[in-house]
Amino acid sequence: MNARNDFHVHSNESDGRFSPETLIDVAIKNGVSAIALCDHDTTAGARRFAQYGRERGVKALPGIELSAKWDGGNCHLLGLAVSDSHEPLEAVLIKTRESRDKRNSRILEKLASLGIDVSPEQLRSEAGGEVVARPHIADALLKGGYVNSIQEAFAKYLSHDGLAYVDRYRLEPADAVKLLRDAGAFVSLAHPRQMAVGDSELFNTLETLKKAGLQGVEVYSPDTSDEQIRAYGEMAAKLGLSPTGGSDFHAPGRGGREIGYYREGVPIPEIRIPGLV
Repeated sequence: MNARNDFHVHSNESDGRFSPETLIDVAIKNGVSAIALCDHDTTAGARRFAQYGRERGVKALPGIELSAKWDGGNCHLLGLAVSDSHEPLEAVLIKTRESRDKRNSRILEKLASLGIDVSPEQLRSEAGGEVVARPHIADALLKGGYVNSIQEAFAKYLSHDGLAYVDRYRLEPADAVKLLRDAGAFVSLAHPRQMAVGDSELFNTLETLKKAGLQGVEVYSPDTSDEQIRAYGEMAAKLGLSPTGGSDFHAPGRGGREIGYYREGVPIPEIRIPGLV
């Protein structure tokens, strides 16, 4: 099996299901030689991940995924090889997690008003890690029989136009980029498709964020078409950004995503990032 890299996976320290160590074991099984842990709003698993990677002979990059303010879609930024001891970043992460907790309480209140009973204890049980997020609420809705799939939970209740949606604290995109750069990270825009904008606006956004310190764009990510991959690759080349790729893996079988693959059965190319891999 040819070596490949996966620069976007999640552990049970945020909304994934595998421990940081198990992620590396699966990566080795899948022929992945370099992998980045990008949990949402926490670096709690970063040191364990990097240490276990060294023990198993895998390049394991501690990373993080930050959500930034964006209307109509999602603007997520990956910080690869990030420091877990950068005080300004950790302060923002604490504030973000507190905002998540407040939002979760408000979501549960909205669900209760709709006749749906999900308790905070259920969410903590679903999560098990430092971050409790909407996917944990979706899991609780599925287990409670309120929906038939995770996708339905988001579409009906938890997405931006869902019946129980509540917003939370986020940085402006340029501020998030600068913060991650200050924390020593290589910064890449995650899954650009989710920004829900046309190519022209996306290009302009990438150009603006590059001025703030953006270094890469996730060209290979789940749910992208061949046409989108070509477009993102061309934008990266024009702007001098490094193409990155990741499975955005959370759990086995969820969305057909597997470590080392950006599309079911289609491996992520062996991408190299200057200074890292």
